[in-house]
Amino acid sequence: MRKNKNILAILMSLFMVLSMLPVSVFAAETVTLDGKLKIHGTAMTESTLSAEFKEVKPEGLTEDSVNYVWSRLTPENEAAEKAGETPELKELGKEKTYKITADDVGSKIVLTVTGIEDKGFTGTLKATTDTVAEKTEVTPSETPAADAAEETASEENTEAALPEDTAQTSDSTAEDQNQDVQENTEAQTDETQQEIPEAAPAENTDTESGMTDQSQEVSETEVADQQETSENTDTGIPEATSDDNTDETAGTTAVDGIPAATEDGTYGNSAEESEQEDAAADETKQSDAGSEEAAVYYQASAVVGDGTAEVMDFGTVTEGQETSVEGQFVTVTNTGTGTLNFTGITPENFAVQDITSPLEPGQSVQLWVSPREGRSPGSYEDIITYTSEEGAEASFTAKVTVEAAQNSDSQDSDGQDNNAELPEVTPETQPGTPEETPEEPPEEPAGTDENTVTLLTSSESVEFTDKTPKTVTIKNSSETALTVKAAALNGNVTVTPASQMINPGESFDFTVTPTEVLDIETTYEDSISFTADEDETKAVTVKASIKIAAPVLTVDNPKLEFGKAVVGYAEAPKEQYVTITNTGSKDATNVAVTNSVTNFEFTLKDTVIPAGQSTTLTVRPVKNLSAKGDEYTDSFEISDAEGTNAVVTAYFTVEDASHLLNVYPEALNFASAKKGYGQISGQEFTVTNSGNMAETLIQPAANNFQISVVSADALNLNPGESVSFTVTPKTGLNPGDYSETVKIVCSTSNAEGSLKVDFQVVKGTASITKIQQPAEIKNLANGTKKEANALKLPSTVVIETTNGNMKASVTWDMKKCSYDASSTKAQSFTVTGAVTLPEGVDNDNKIALTTTVKVSVNAYSAKLASTDNNKITGIEYNGVYTTQSKISFTAIGAGMDNGSPKEEDTRYVPLNWTVINTNGWNAAPYTASFGLAQSGSYTLKVTFKQQKYSGSMWSDTGSYDTKQVPFSVTKAKVTAPGLDITPAANQKKPVKTGDNTPIAPFVIILIIAAGAACGVIVYKKKRK
Repeated sequence: MRKNKNILAILMSLFMVLSMLPVSVFAAETVTLDGKLKIHGTAMTESTLSAEFKEVKPEGLTEDSVNYVWSRLTPENEAAEKAGETPELKELGKEKTYKITADDVGSKIVLTVTGIEDKGFTGTLKATTDTVAEKTEVTPSETPAADAAEETASEENTEAALPEDTAQTSDSTAEDQNQDVQENTEAQTDETQQEIPEAAPAENTDTESGMTDQSQEVSETEVADQQETSENTDTGIPEATSDDNTDETAGTTAVDGIPAATEDGTYGNSAEESEQEDAAADETKQSDAGSEEAAVYYQASAVVGDGTAEVMDFGTVTEGQETSVEGQFVTVTNTGTGTLNFTGITPENFAVQDITSPLEPGQSVQLWVSPREGRSPGSYEDIITYTSEEGAEASFTAKVTVEAAQNSDSQDSDGQDNNAELPEVTPETQPGTPEETPEEPPEEPAGTDENTVTLLTSSESVEFTDKTPKTVTIKNSSETALTVKAAALNGNVTVTPASQMINPGESFDFTVTPTEVLDIETTYEDSISFTADEDETKAVTVKASIKIAAPVLTVDNPKLEFGKAVVGYAEAPKEQYVTITNTGSKDATNVAVTNSVTNFEFTLKDTVIPAGQSTTLTVRPVKNLSAKGDEYTDSFEISDAEGTNAVVTAYFTVEDASHLLNVYPEALNFASAKKGYGQISGQEFTVTNSGNMAETLIQPAANNFQISVVSADALNLNPGESVSFTVTPKTGLNPGDYSETVKIVCSTSNAEGSLKVDFQVVKGTASITKIQQPAEIKNLANGTKKEANALKLPSTVVIETTNGNMKASVTWDMKKCSYDASSTKAQSFTVTGAVTLPEGVDNDNKIALTTTVKVSVNAYSAKLASTDNNKITGIEYNGVYTTQSKISFTAIGAGMDNGSPKEEDTRYVPLNWTVINTNGWNAAPYTASFGLAQSGSYTLKVTFKQQKYSGSMWSDTGSYDTKQVPFSVTKAKVTAPGLDITPAANQKKPVKTGDNTPIAPFVIILIIAAGAACGVIVYKKKRK
């Protein structure tokens, strides 16, 4: 039993250890799904649907990176959603594809994909198909192709059956046909009293007009015959009529019991219409009896504008104003016999409208095209091709020339009155006036159906240069009240109200407003759809383009270093200049330094900085600052009327006066010379002003030595400057030892230095008997240069001769020395030198003229950064700001100025900062800006991490230090529209901190560990 207890204890310990593992063990970089998910396939029974990731971000997402859920959205579910409820959809499968069944008819299929976190993806995207219909078998009597197959056989009968004017219409020229369209449209306008008639598809205009005239002269039987035989000899598409009783426009024929669809999306006709259609269908079937079944084929055509131009030419536009160019339209027609499902396209240089709904045979759709923004000057030409899933293609060419901007003055981004009354649309003006044309032309001539659903918009596009709301007018030109829903595709704008009922013939102004989270000076695009609940296929789309114009202030020199000065300085350091540039597209007004600056004086040249221009800030320290242990620091917040700002930080140090002279080397030793010696080679020493005050030296002099004279200017030394002198023994000295200390003094202070000089004169010839070993040199600083003078090696050694001790010069062999000046470790080594005997000393005893000296260098004393030197600048301690303030600050880590680190050096690097949320830094500069929309008391905290230098790189030690600055925010009084600054700290979405760790594994481990602990307790109780 004891063994069982041990096993349970081990298991519990294991789970507890797992739960305490650091977050980094499970951390993984994840990407949130974005973009637009589409469903590939046709909403028809027996069709197989799959996900299309072409417009899903990130690019390159594979089908194995997400989980799939297919669901059924019934009409009852949709009604519940409209009522504000959240219905539970029936789940159909979790495979990558789904095959539509008969149970799905009348409903829509919803695909939900969710990123797999283990593969680095999170987030969810949804897509919904159109309403599912039953699969239909195409028969010769139900397709235009069948009629086309009989064209030759029935041509003579058709001409005989039709009145004379019909034959003339079919043979008329394009010019006559256009005139017929105009006359017919005007007649319909007068008859229906509609303010804005719907325009018929371009390809069928002629035949519709002709059939309208015929409907006034022929009987119902003749009309049925005409529907069977009247065909477009160019395309094989049957002619449509405007007669309600003979309506057989492509796509309206009932198939396999499914009633014909009307323009408002409803099914079923009146009893009279049904009887007429049944009779026509019976006659069609009888006339087609015995013929072979026509093959289904897929093809499409594209017509630019009104068909008079082969190329869609936008002419010349100014760089940056592409969106101000009026859009043009292209009409895509299904000229085949099968339904076409088009895929989305993204041309390189033009923005286009996708065909989102299936296109039935003979059906046309009108689509907008406009140049893309951001094109460099030059000419652009794209061949734009719409491709269906069935392989049909419709192509046309678009071109535009972009010229360089000549004037940076901002233009009116809207360029039109959104509230303007909708103009009347006629066939002559419709193709060339996109703003007056419905997004998708009706399948039938305007006015042929009392329940025709038509929505018109005052503008096909709307542009924003600020966050001021704009209106889009939607008109209901039908004869029934419509409930219009508004929705923005990308969420970059909001539309209010989201839904509105519009009475027949009336208009309503929807308000469109850019969202608050949009960044300034960044281009965003969105697509707003206005859809009638009564027929969702009749949607009007308005393109929104947003680029919030605002000043953006930048500085070229954010850090001003003024060096050091001594207390009592008469003249402040020279001024420095900062260039402030407005890189935004809007003028910056009321520019000023908005915070308190006490240690520096400044001048701001201009208070208005036009877009793209600059001004100058002049800064210098004030006079008579007292000495302090730390440097003076002030941050300049340069702000404008809209709260845009930039930060400049100035640094200046004031020290107490210091007078210090440094003499190097401290001693000069000359070799002994025989009486009557000639000129002795001189040796040099240097005097350095190591204090912080300017000094004036007095020319040094000695009794038995000659010291070179320098100019008076050379004797004036500023802090850090040096002057060198040469010392030579005087000639004619009698035998003896000459040792002297030379004083170096100043005339401006009591600072002084000293130099010891030795020289010996001997009587006559002598013979060397021994070379004395030089004294060991100890405790040299680590990193001392590998030079004889730097290592304090003597220039002479003492030799013993028959005439007494003398000094001989020595030359040290530094190349063969083992000393490594770059090492931080303690070193002890020996240096060998060659001895040169003085004049008159012989080496009769053949003594080796070499000597050695021992030297020791201390280990490196690491530069250990102090937490006291971690700082936060740019934000005032207990400072008061407003909700319109943009607060900027800089974090300065101790030891970050160590440009030549050595092993064991330490420093502190800014890691992250916190106000409400935590935000991290990855690299310098360690600056940040934020604003707060709520008043209150806050604390800015900055965390610094300690690092140690290994000799080749900095590594984290695991030690941290935190500095904090309290401040408060008060509510700003807003008197005019301006830039709303809402920082990351107040956004609803969390701020990214760099830790993408999934928390689920930890929760599971903790639950298991808790369960194990409870098991042990229960087991022990049972044992007791």
